[in-house]
Amino acid sequence: MRCLLQTLLGVGLLLSRAALLVQAAASQAEILREPLFDGPVLHWEVQLRRADLARLRKSDGPRNRNKDEDASATIRAGGQVWTNVAIHLKGAAGSFRPVDDVPALTLNFGKFQDGQTCFGHRKLHLNNSVQDDSRLDEILASEMYIRSGVPTPRATRALVSLNGRYLGIYVLKGGWDKAFLKQHFGSSKGNFYDPGFLKDLDADLERDSGEGVADWADLAALRKALQVQDPTERLEQVSQRLDIARMVTLGALQIQLDDWDGYLRNRNNYRVYHAPKSDRLVLMPHGMDQLWRSPRGSFTPPLSSLLGQRLFSIPSIADQLSQRMRDLTNTVFTAQFVDGVFTNAQIRLQERLVVEGREAEMPPVQNAVDSTRQRIRQRMAAFAGQRYQPPQPGEFDSDGRMRLTGWLIASAEGDPTPAATVPAEDGSRLLRIHADSGQGTASFQKRVLLAPGRYQLEGRVRTRSVSGFGACLDAEWARRGQRFEDGATPSNGITGTTEWTLLQREITIVSRGAEGGRRWAGGPRGGNGESPREILLHAELRAESGTAEFDADAFVLKQL
Repeated sequence: MRCLLQTLLGVGLLLSRAALLVQAAASQAEILREPLFDGPVLHWEVQLRRADLARLRKSDGPRNRNKDEDASATIRAGGQVWTNVAIHLKGAAGSFRPVDDVPALTLNFGKFQDGQTCFGHRKLHLNNSVQDDSRLDEILASEMYIRSGVPTPRATRALVSLNGRYLGIYVLKGGWDKAFLKQHFGSSKGNFYDPGFLKDLDADLERDSGEGVADWADLAALRKALQVQDPTERLEQVSQRLDIARMVTLGALQIQLDDWDGYLRNRNNYRVYHAPKSDRLVLMPHGMDQLWRSPRGSFTPPLSSLLGQRLFSIPSIADQLSQRMRDLTNTVFTAQFVDGVFTNAQIRLQERLVVEGREAEMPPVQNAVDSTRQRIRQRMAAFAGQRYQPPQPGEFDSDGRMRLTGWLIASAEGDPTPAATVPAEDGSRLLRIHADSGQGTASFQKRVLLAPGRYQLEGRVRTRSVSGFGACLDAEWARRGQRFEDGATPSNGITGTTEWTLLQREITIVSRGAEGGRRWAGGPRGGNGESPREILLHAELRAESGTAEFDADAFVLKQL
């Protein structure tokens, strides 16, 4: 009976897949199909000898890993066997796991055995995807990028075992090898850079491959072009060194996918290739496993990266970015495209789980997929053709004061209801935040460009029955969760019921040199010659209950 049910299920799944592929063929015709990523989900069995297992146990994270310390493994998948495969643990702060846990693994089939490949790939990654229960973010994003003209390795699901210990459902991702570069650029001779963790283009990135002298002249030329103060001249020089069209598409998708940990917003998870034919640098996305976390988040998010601040601040590029986001709503940023990728992936995963008698693993994955699909649809519904509006440097008056207007409602965390702008009794404007029950945070936000120095943010607030931390002012770098180096926190918030009360928050912005990075010039500068940096100011309520009203016309930033 079990065999009959499996047979009937397999026939039904195959028919469903056939109909699906016919429906999706037009939208995915530009993606090169290959059995590894479009065929059956495979079970990857990793076998390590005792000495090699001990070698991996010594690894405490990718940033401390010596590349010459790879272990050797035997790999079995799809009825084939590969021996002497170089293997090491991978993953950053959020995804790295020890080898005796659920480790993410990089497999290099040609490092120890010259010429060896696996289904045509020299390098593959088995990602534990501990930050994505659906195991689909990476798969969907790679299809979106490739279909939109931005190269990135493809991905699929996989089952993984290590020395007979079943690890669960993983994501198999193609590697950044010469075969990948030849496929997308026709040549692998150009410089290929791996920035590592939280490094921007103002650093000499690690060069993984490339012919010629390793002098980083291509990166230096782009940095020099970005230093030009006149926007028109800057764009002309940058366009001679960077693939602008692909950069705009990458920016549009990173914003639409709410990719907070990508290049533009966090200077992370990307690769750079100097394409020989175009003689341009191309940025490509990587590590896309934390998407759609704030479905109703801003479509004009803070961009903390060098290109985000120096390229997308140019009005014509901001216009191109806005237009590209609108264009993508007709191709990949659609429910039809997403449903096609998801349905196909779920069908293939279920087939493998049925074959191995692991059907019980499917419901939790399906619940996670349904949740992801819901967040994606919320994100799509929230986008109404908005324009990307880059921040402009604020101006201080002769007394060193800057009036702050144009505060925007931020996404709520916890139970407070979304903030709202309301009129006061005297006709002035109030920024009101109300908390119903439970600890949470909601805020208004204002982005400003500030040079290194000391500042004081001031505002007025009145409260009604506020319990919890209270109403306060705060500030952070324009990247997720990154507070200032001075470690300052807002003073105790205003609680209870109060009349108008003055709030203050001192802000210290250190120079880039003090952070250990490369200093660079260009654009409006402070007294030390550095360009302003994008800062996110908050007027917020951290409370279990109560209401806070901020005076919208009383926010001031003072130079100290």
